[in-house]
Amino acid sequence: MTSAKLNISSFTSHCLLAFVLRLVFILYANFHDEYLTVPYTDVDYKAMIAVIYNPVMTSQYFFWFLSLLPLCLPNIEMNLRRGIYLACSWILSQAIWLLTAYLLEFQSFNSFFFLWISSLLFFAVNVKILVDVIHHYKS
Repeated sequence: MTSAKLNISSFTSHCLLAFVLRLVFILYANFHDEYLTVPYTDVDYKAMIAVIYNPVMTSQYFFWFLSLLPLCLPNIEMNLRRGIYLACSWILSQAIWLLTAYLLEFQSFNSFFFLWISSLLFFAVNVKILVDVIHHYKS
C-alpha cells in the first residue's frame, strides 16, 4: 500500500514539475519576446514550447507548430545545410522514439528503458531546434 502511495505521489510531483516548467517557459516567452515580433512566429515558438515541454508526447502534437513553420521560414536566417541537419535529426529521433513505442505497444517487447532513452533524445533534439529557430530569427 505504501509503494502505491509513493508511486502516485511521484507521478503527481512529476506532472506538477512538468506543468510548472511549461508555464515558466511560456510566461518568459510572453514577456521577453522582443526578438520575435511577427504574430505567427510568436505563436509558433510558443506552440513549440507548449508541445516540447508537454508531459504527454504524441506525434500529432508536433503538427501544431509544423503547420506554422512555412510562414516563419522567410524570417529565419539559417543556412540550408543547418536546416537539413536539424530536419534529419528531428526525423531520425522521432523514428527511433516511434519504433521503441511500437515495440512496446504492438510487439509486447519490454522496451521501457529504450523508450525512456529515445524520449530523452527526442526531447533534446526538439529543444535544440527551438533554440536554433530563436537564435537564427531575423526581425
